[in-house]
Amino acid sequence: MYKSLINYSLGGVAMDAFYIVLLFMALLLPGFILGKAKLLQEGAMISFSNVLMYVAMPFLVFVKLLDVDFKELDWFPLLLSATLPILLSPLLAWLGKICCKNEPQKKRAQIFCATFPNCGFLGIPLAAVMFPTQAEIILYVSVFNVVSTFLLLTLGVYILSGERKNILAWKTLISPISIAILLGVAISFLHVKENAPVIYTFANTLAQLCTPLSMISLGFELSKIPFLQLWKHKEAYLVSIIKLLLSPLCAFLILLFFKCCTPLIVDGSLAFAIMLATATSTAASAPAMAKKYALDAEYTATLTLVNTLLFTVTLPLVYLLFKAAF
Repeated sequence: MYKSLINYSLGGVAMDAFYIVLLFMALLLPGFILGKAKLLQEGAMISFSNVLMYVAMPFLVFVKLLDVDFKELDWFPLLLSATLPILLSPLLAWLGKICCKNEPQKKRAQIFCATFPNCGFLGIPLAAVMFPTQAEIILYVSVFNVVSTFLLLTLGVYILSGERKNILAWKTLISPISIAILLGVAISFLHVKENAPVIYTFANTLAQLCTPLSMISLGFELSKIPFLQLWKHKEAYLVSIIKLLLSPLCAFLILLFFKCCTPLIVDGSLAFAIMLATATSTAASAPAMAKKYALDAEYTATLTLVNTLLFTVTLPLVYLLFKAAF
């Protein structure tokens, strides 16, 4: 009887996650339909991406940090959120190098797509939807995203170009997200939400743009490639297995080690933040970066979009695993 209750409970959790992700991914439809109808153009999407990157996403991070009580916050989760990308990215790149078999240019695109997550465009908005009352999850995902973005512009550039000279400098750590984290942490001590509600309302209004803009952008990218063509590349499934399943599984094992073998506290907030950061699909910038370094941008977009679609199936399964342990 108790087993059936546990199974029902975990099954219910998985279905809840599935419905949330399904509703979240349904937001792809406006961008997809407008793209197919030629009512959205590439230039407009660049503007969308800029608004998302420089306005909506930073304000979402900023607003959520105002709800975090930093006096009570354990700093170990922040340190681990910053360290895990450094551990996981080389490991995933190595797995991609071993598992992906293809001509050199396509193999580089496969390794890149298997390594770097879309924890900015997908992870941060999804954290806000799935865990609206747990502001610290947004913080942990954001810290993970800052370090992951730095690795994308260093290790990722090296993977795509094969040349060290193309690697960007440490200044890539300075981004709208990192600035939003610093401001959010500093201003949270002033209790802006209670003492200056107008500022909070202003920031929160802009933060609400994050989820629809990110999904409209992804929907538009999906509209550019014939749907059936997406599934013809068998290697896309291998890339998806590494990115969507092996990546969060590696993170899960690391978190489980800290929970079981050390006195350090690994709570649900940290676990679910790392889950979202590692289980999301390939970084949305992959096609543009592939084009910049003379690789096949359409092929890279196919790899990205296949695992973005498969993400709707794999995330509930990964969530079930993390929920059972944490």
